Amino acid sequence: MDYLKKGDSNSAKSILISWTESEPNNPNAFFHLGMCLSQLGEMAPAESALQECIRLEPGHVQAWVGLGVLFARKKDKPKAEFHLSKALELDDNDVFAKKNLAAVYTGASKFDRALDLLKDLPESELADSPTLYALAICYVRTNRFEEARETFRKLEIVGIPDQVKKEYLQLKQLLEEKQFEQGGIWSFLKKEEDQ
Repeated sequence: MDYLKKGDSNSAKSILISWTESEPNNPNAFFHLGMCLSQLGEMAPAESALQECIRLEPGHVQAWVGLGVLFARKKDKPKAEFHLSKALELDDNDVFAKKNLAAVYTGASKFDRALDLLKDLPESELADSPTLYALAICYVRTNRFEEARETFRKLEIVGIPDQVKKEYLQLKQLLEEKQFEQGGIWSFLKKEEDQ
């Protein structure tokens, strides 16, 4: 684990492979190997290692979350949703499962379902840029304009991830357009006066 913390994933990979070989019935060895391989972008072996963890310990919540995230990265939304839902079935309070499933729902245009997952999380868990970005999308797409504006403010403070800056600007423009359509010119002008 020290190698992973230091960013030396290849050394960690070698040690974790040795661990799985010396303890082939240890689900945690396969879990950590799977997460390491996923971090290295080795998706197929990561998937195999995480599935072996679940085979050894079907109730290993973080392995279910890890597989869900892996499938989300592979753009396989149905499998991502299945694995993250299974994690929540095992532990309905798992924050990582909720946040990642909310992101999958957001990508699948299931905005109300995503908001339902996030509504009970403490404010501190809603302060990272990926979660704030997902919330902003959900609020704009469900016409919750005040919440969307507040989320945009928080996101701008935290920082907009480079990979979504273009989409962020489009989303912000969409918010303005939806507000204009819903309230007409007078509500748009009033909002401008309030700023």
